[in-house]
Amino acid sequence: MPRTALLTGTPGAREQAVAAELGARGWEVRRLPFTGDAIPEVGQAAAGAEVVVHLGVRTSHERTAAERARAEAEAVSACARAARQAGAARFLLLSTASVYGRPRHLPCDEGELKRPRTPRERARWQAECAGWRALREGTPLVVLRPVVTYGPTLRGGAIRALSLIALLNQGRRRVPILRRGPVAHLVHLDDVARAVAFLAEHPRDAEVVGRAFNVGDEAPLPLGEHLAAAVSALGFRPGRILPTWPRLTRALLWLVRRLPDRLLFAPANRRLGGAWERLTAASGAAPALAPRLDREALHWMSGDHYYDTSRLAALGFRTLHPTSLEALPETVRSLVEQGLLPAVARR
Repeated sequence: MPRTALLTGTPGAREQAVAAELGARGWEVRRLPFTGDAIPEVGQAAAGAEVVVHLGVRTSHERTAAERARAEAEAVSACARAARQAGAARFLLLSTASVYGRPRHLPCDEGELKRPRTPRERARWQAECAGWRALREGTPLVVLRPVVTYGPTLRGGAIRALSLIALLNQGRRRVPILRRGPVAHLVHLDDVARAVAFLAEHPRDAEVVGRAFNVGDEAPLPLGEHLAAAVSALGFRPGRILPTWPRLTRALLWLVRRLPDRLLFAPANRRLGGAWERLTAASGAAPALAPRLDREALHWMSGDHYYDTSRLAALGFRTLHPTSLEALPETVRSLVEQGLLPAVARR
């Protein structure tokens, strides 16, 4: 009899990756998609499930930040309650390392003070808090906090930075890169899925239930090294070295924190979207990966963000992709082959 896992949340690349990993390990996988603002009936879907995995929900941008945060927390509460009532052995919540905000101590471990900086980060922390409340009520909670995630099936996050590079460097062969930049982890989507399956199958409840786990690769690297690997895979050549200006970056962050999205990011992203449509129309690439600016990316570029992953490693977990220097270029080449990023003609 196969073990049964229920996946809840907004459908997407993470759900597909987790379902594929669990299925490859012999699990029967059920899916309960959250496709609108209303929370579906979780209790019936969870009946008989040994593990419930909540992958988070995407909410409408038309709602206020407070409404979106409340919706995310309510979704976690509903899924945690269903897991508890169904007698599931584990309720795995896929959170994010962004709940720490900018870490005060590096590498940042799971006990670090949580200081989310943006509405999106605060929403994810409120959602996680709903999980911790459910733990006190008897839900067997396990939290995963992946760092910035990349992979050939993802359509957001760090992947959109590649679109911005392609857009801003049309007609060039050499792209200027940072000398060093802030140090940060990345993690491949396959390793996030493997961590979910690993914690779902771990035989000792006392070592996983009621605990959080950072999920990242094994080698935090400067932003300049990540960018050099990515632009080379796009077909560019790293050009002149740009210095970093941490004080200027912090000053810009101070400014953007005080400007609403409708005055800063919304008009900038509309212009970027239009320019991307023109570029992809000329190159034949699909317009799905239009570049976007957001507060989270600016914060990530403003300082070091790397994390202590020894808690998960101590249980025996090992990543397939210990560094981004090989897997990130493979991801970029895959996106080009899918027609999602324009290829740069080599000379």
